[in-house]
Amino acid sequence: MRNIFRALREKWATRTVEARKKLWDREYALGFGERLKLPEELDHHQKLVEFLVDGEKNKRILDVGCGEGLILDFLQGYESYLGVDFSEVALQAASKRADAKTVFVQAEAESFVPAGEFDAIIFNECLYCFAEPLEVARHYGRFLRGDGVMVVSLFVKTERVKRLGEELSKRYEVVRKVVVKNERGSWECILFKEKG
Repeated sequence: MRNIFRALREKWATRTVEARKKLWDREYALGFGERLKLPEELDHHQKLVEFLVDGEKNKRILDVGCGEGLILDFLQGYESYLGVDFSEVALQAASKRADAKTVFVQAEAESFVPAGEFDAIIFNECLYCFAEPLEVARHYGRFLRGDGVMVVSLFVKTERVKRLGEELSKRYEVVRKVVVKNERGSWECILFKEKG
């Protein structure tokens, strides 16, 4: 499952938008979303939602790279949820979760401009898929309410991902951080807010 992330890191900058979209559509068509539902993948989803609920930031939510919207299996009590993803295949599955307060949009995450502000922005195992992950975080930080937060899950398997976590921790204030481990590996789950 993690080979998709390595392929993206190595070739992201040279691929066209259409080629990247086809890559993700193919991965979801081959069962990528189903693999994300395995029990060993669920603990870090639950941890991100705990961060939001404990901090009372679970009302207006933007989920960047939402895939099939799996975080919704854990998320309750929200007023509005906007999930953004690149893959038509993933969003076809996610659309089954849509309702009056749950909306999904197909867009390129690096340039998507959402309407309104959010209490929380979720980056669940997606930041390291972008060519410029810190710029993506900065871009979305503009859409946080004054006391809004970002929640990030990073599958820590490479030095690049470790450095990304360190750079985020320098740029933003770490409110909470938990490492979730199992036989598959470890995830850093981090709750950030703007320094100030």
